[in-house]
Amino acid sequence: MTSSLETNRELYLAITRLAVEHKEDKRSLEVFLLALLRKADEFGTRRSLTLADVHDLISAGFTQGPASFQDEWRQAYDGLPADEEGYAGWRATLVRQIVDLREMDESGALDDKMRYFGLISRRVTSWYNFDPCGYLECAMAGSFGGWEPGDATGRSFVPGMVAVLAEDGSMLAVDPATLERRVSLLPEISWEQFKDFLVCGQIYE
Repeated sequence: MTSSLETNRELYLAITRLAVEHKEDKRSLEVFLLALLRKADEFGTRRSLTLADVHDLISAGFTQGPASFQDEWRQAYDGLPADEEGYAGWRATLVRQIVDLREMDESGALDDKMRYFGLISRRVTSWYNFDPCGYLECAMAGSFGGWEPGDATGRSFVPGMVAVLAEDGSMLAVDPATLERRVSLLPEISWEQFKDFLVCGQIYE
């Protein structure tokens, strides 16, 4: 039951389960995000979302008909209020991602077999994830966490040591397997947190 979701770990498992269930749907990331946009307009007056709301929104991205792409978004791109708080900032961030994907598709960049090593959009934004499943897993892992070694999501520790910030501000090299992975309660998710989710879906690896 999605209404019983309470922690980042539970949300991670629920969202990645959705991604696996729809892995063979062949819905492009652009279409997925357009469907997410259409459903999200129903939530625009809320100040925050429950975990069940987020799950329902993501589910709609796979099942609901997409919003229509608006050509005026291209001209409005730089002026979209992505830095604003609340739903307006979240929506602007999502629309920018949709424009990026449309323009990368038109240019043929999305046909590049090496695209998962990273692409730079026409708008000079970085992209590393180009399908709904990869986007969602990286969105969750990068923004809310919840991943544990052994999860059947394809994620694993990077080889070697990683740099982390110590309490005194210095950088330390540590084995990533020793880093604490916290399970935390998420009574609600703000639009700012949900915007971080979108950004991590785009650039987190």
